[in-house]
Amino acid sequence: MSTHRAFILLGALAGLEGLAMLVYAGIVTVNAVSGGTYGVIGNSTSAMVIEIAIFVVLGLGLLAIARAWVRQSRWARGPFIMAQLIGLLAGASFIFSGASEQVLPGLLLAVPAVLGLILSFNPVVLQAYSASYRRPGAERPGSEVE
Repeated sequence: MSTHRAFILLGALAGLEGLAMLVYAGIVTVNAVSGGTYGVIGNSTSAMVIEIAIFVVLGLGLLAIARAWVRQSRWARGPFIMAQLIGLLAGASFIFSGASEQVLPGLLLAVPAVLGLILSFNPVVLQAYSASYRRPGAERPGSEVE
């Protein structure tokens, strides 16, 4: 796998996850406006507002990470890995809850998270990051003092 392709795949995955979170926030918003309680337990307005805000912030954050992956920015890896670990833990919680209706949402969270973690630790990605890393205090080539 080429370096560019790996970063494009990571960007696409982060972008899809971000869009999914924004779509979910939109569904909860529409449902809240229409008087429903989809997405939250109970009928608390403040809980709906907080849930919508959280998913909008996370969705926008993942879209920013997607853009950074495509640009091969170093900062994208840390928050992306954290998001994948959260998705994996949430997915596992759904899968192993014992309720059959929660298995599919759990898989929809866990499978992309595992894929994202595998791609994040792909040797091509690790080599691209190590090649761009310069240790503090290290001399740049061509800047030797004579």
